[in-house]
Amino acid sequence: MVHTPIHVLVIEDNPGDARLIELMLSEQAEDIYRPSFAVRLAEGLEILSRQPFEIVLLDLSLPDSHGMSTVEAVLEAAPATPIIVLTGLADETTAMAAMKAGAQDYLAKGQGDGETLRRSIRYAIERMRTEEDRRESGERLRRALMQTIQAVGLTIEKRDPYTAGHQQRVSELAVAIGRELDFEPERLEGLMLGSVIHDIGKIAIPSSFLNKPGKLTATEFALIKTHSAIGFDIIKDVEFTWPIAQMVRQHHERMDGSGYPDGLQGGDILLESRIICVADVIESMASNRPYRAALGIDVALAEVAKNKGRLYDSDVTEACMRLFKEGRFSFGL
Repeated sequence: MVHTPIHVLVIEDNPGDARLIELMLSEQAEDIYRPSFAVRLAEGLEILSRQPFEIVLLDLSLPDSHGMSTVEAVLEAAPATPIIVLTGLADETTAMAAMKAGAQDYLAKGQGDGETLRRSIRYAIERMRTEEDRRESGERLRRALMQTIQAVGLTIEKRDPYTAGHQQRVSELAVAIGRELDFEPERLEGLMLGSVIHDIGKIAIPSSFLNKPGKLTATEFALIKTHSAIGFDIIKDVEFTWPIAQMVRQHHERMDGSGYPDGLQGGDILLESRIICVADVIESMASNRPYRAALGIDVALAEVAKNKGRLYDSDVTEACMRLFKEGRFSFGL
């Protein structure tokens, strides 16, 4: 059986330790190890830039680098290459810090034998491959989820031609507001997903109500108001990373408790829902509806400004106003 060589980069400034590692890697024939050596971090990084390695054995105390910044530098240069930290400091604090910094394993110099080292190498490589596979699977699932949610949003809007594109435009504004409020990318993604299906509950509302050109009766309006709770029920059991179901349920809540379906107030309303609320109002007022012509962006902005702090979150409103006034967002209606 032919074994594929395992290329190992050893960044170690102690010649004795480097020679011991070389001997440990060569003392059995089950795996073939091809070690390369560097005595400084800069030298090791330069070697990493020229060729790939299956593993890096890294001393934490080098002439040109010390501590966890050494791990970080190697990770930046070769993020897909697992690292085993080798150090003379055999304490749990250093071990945990090394693992937290991104190392796959930790071995104290002078402890263990060749089999321990080789087993750690095999484990670190396999663990890294498993993590890569998991990340790739997660990315595939994320793309599938995004496509499914987009399809659901389009399905809803097919039933209501007057609001075609509404959810997508609300999502675009909501994400712009979230970015203005310094949301992290992961949180922005959740906000995008929640806003693009915020009206999913309308799938249970008769289209004759949604498309009615005249004024709705009290009964019709009461039924339409159930769409946020219905939307929550539709997706509450889906295991999203983000609180999507709560975003959908709460997007018609108002800061003073006058909204629906739960009459929540202020900080009890999810911030994402407060953002979707403002984006929803702006887009709805600026667009045509069965019962009226578009009122325009200026009227919509005046509405949220007038009710800032009472109906609409103040920080969200101000962020939205800045985007439009500074010309950094437009619907392109």
